[in-house]
Amino acid sequence: MSNSTFRPALMAGAATLCLVSAASHAQGIGQQQDVIIVTASRTGTLTAPTTGEARAALERIPGAIGFVEDSSFADDFTQSIGDALALTPGVFADISAQRESRISVRGSGLNSGFERRGLTVLRDGVPISRASGSTEFQEVDPLTIRYLEVYKGANGLRFGAASLGGAVNVVSPTGRTANAPFTARIEGGSFETLRGNLSVSGAGDVVDYFVGVTGLTSDGYREHSSVKSVYAHGNLGIKLSPDIETRFYFTGLSDNFELAGSLRLADALANPRAAGRRVTVGPFFPGGPVTTLDPGPVADDWDRNLDVLRLSNVTAFTLGQSKLELGGWYARRVLDHAITRFAGIIAQTEDEVGGSLRLSGTVPMGTGDARWTVGGWHAFSTNNASTFANVAGERGALRTRSDQDSSTTTGFAELDVPLTGWLNAVGSGQYSRVVRDVEGQVATVSGRGEYDQFNPRFGLVASIGQNAQVFGNVSRSFEPPTLSDLTSGGATPFAPLDPQRATTFEIGTRGQQGALSWDVAFYRAEIENEFIDNAINNGATTVTVNANRTVHQGIEAGLDLFVAKDTLQARGEQLRLSLAYTLNDFRFDNDALFGDNALAGVPRHVLNAEARFDRKDKFYVSANLRWVPQGSWADYANTERPDGYEWVGLTAGVYLMDGLKLFASVENLFDVVHISNVSTVTNQSRERAAIYTPGQGRAIYGGLSFGF
Repeated sequence: MSNSTFRPALMAGAATLCLVSAASHAQGIGQQQDVIIVTASRTGTLTAPTTGEARAALERIPGAIGFVEDSSFADDFTQSIGDALALTPGVFADISAQRESRISVRGSGLNSGFERRGLTVLRDGVPISRASGSTEFQEVDPLTIRYLEVYKGANGLRFGAASLGGAVNVVSPTGRTANAPFTARIEGGSFETLRGNLSVSGAGDVVDYFVGVTGLTSDGYREHSSVKSVYAHGNLGIKLSPDIETRFYFTGLSDNFELAGSLRLADALANPRAAGRRVTVGPFFPGGPVTTLDPGPVADDWDRNLDVLRLSNVTAFTLGQSKLELGGWYARRVLDHAITRFAGIIAQTEDEVGGSLRLSGTVPMGTGDARWTVGGWHAFSTNNASTFANVAGERGALRTRSDQDSSTTTGFAELDVPLTGWLNAVGSGQYSRVVRDVEGQVATVSGRGEYDQFNPRFGLVASIGQNAQVFGNVSRSFEPPTLSDLTSGGATPFAPLDPQRATTFEIGTRGQQGALSWDVAFYRAEIENEFIDNAINNGATTVTVNANRTVHQGIEAGLDLFVAKDTLQARGEQLRLSLAYTLNDFRFDNDALFGDNALAGVPRHVLNAEARFDRKDKFYVSANLRWVPQGSWADYANTERPDGYEWVGLTAGVYLMDGLKLFASVENLFDVVHISNVSTVTNQSRERAAIYTPGQGRAIYGGLSFGF
């Protein structure tokens, strides 16, 4: 299991949105509670809203929204965006390698084996999901995040996202919103792990800036799973006038990590720290020959090395009662990815350019001001993609080469109308057109796919009393195949895949009553042509196919209870009990081969709980539980799945002096052997493929952070 499972569970914000806690761990926007540590009030700018301003905007959305501040994962050894989101209800996040996140929202990209699909990720409102449809989640360093907004399902239409999973907007610290002008952090622990981070920020009347740099090295829990990573992110904001602000962003990443590979279930449970074994065939008769299909990850030095350079800009204008935001970006990604003998070494160099526009404002209508938004974005990428034979980790003969072009064009509009003083109607729509074009140069089949669809959405949100809401919506979603789906990273010819479409119904409630706060949603998505992945050649590679009809439905529930709230708060103390529960009921719908079987890849039930005690400016201590009653099915025939598990963690911190904190965490306290990830197959009882990834065992981390 990823070390993200130690992350504190569902947490609270503030009922009064101007109160922003340094100790807040809000995951659902409805979980709003007073907290004992309150920072000074700040005013946002045109390109850098405060957390309070962001929460106020999210409350108007008639659907389930997650909101995760940096304080909710700052006390833990958070390596990836998947770690930061792991305890948001409705989000299943895991790590199949040290830095390679797997994130699924409401079953999006349910079992994608690489280059994740089904979720649009943005950085400060500008897409970092690629024009080719996939997302490299390691492009985001959690130590350079101020907060995350999680728009589940069609609630992501605010940014033009219409995929089943929705959108995640990663908001950066700026010189005006960073927690401190200077921070330093050093931490280390199990598996020879060491990480350091420095950030510097400042603001004047006209210019503000933020720069953060992180270095990470670790041998990893499993054999052949070391990681070395250097990450830098910064932004520079300039107020050109009281009504115009521009902000430039920079990201640089060099991410290099070894891949331990997957194991058969018995092997993964017997020796979870082992790397994948070699794959052999035979003997087919006594004394017959034995053929090695693949010598395994150690002998062939499986790894994934990614270098990224990204430049972007957002410029915002105030136009009376309206606001215009213009965005633009350029990204270069260089990938060197050595895997199995079957897939070889994947080498790609991709350049992408894009631009976005968003215009929003208010107009008197009904019983108040209606809010409207129109916008769109276009991105185009060119990818020089090759595969080489993997000869003991070195490039052998060229196998394939192709030129891969992708373009995505999206337009969207939304109108939020107050019908009464307590009821708002929200109507929106999105149109998306996508082109995937592969021109084979060497031993590659050319292909072209063009996909488009209009996606409407209608919702209602009602205020019930002062601190509670109910909401509901119905929406249509659309997701074209990624280039990786169409080509399996270059290992297979161009696949004739249809786009995935769905109609989703959602109802829910969020709010606060006394010491209890909640955020609960129920949804059902009826899906056509869902993308499902099959590991083939004993797990050597993964191919994507369309299912016929499937159903995703579930419950996303978060509850917070502040024990003896008034009494403890008067003493500068706080005791919080939190619970996050997700039901994932994903299945085929009268399929010709699998009937109504459950879809493989994600556990049906996931429950996280935390008890945390804080004494203001002195110390904190927490205990965390992650309970998965049953593991996920490994195959669509539903013949094999691992056992469930209970996973416990501890966190503690002491404030040594103003701005200086000593912290430590223990992950998987009882060293429970468990399975964190599976690569799905059709029928495991027949195939017996090596498709299981063991979860991390006990790990201890500690460090110091300093800010002033």
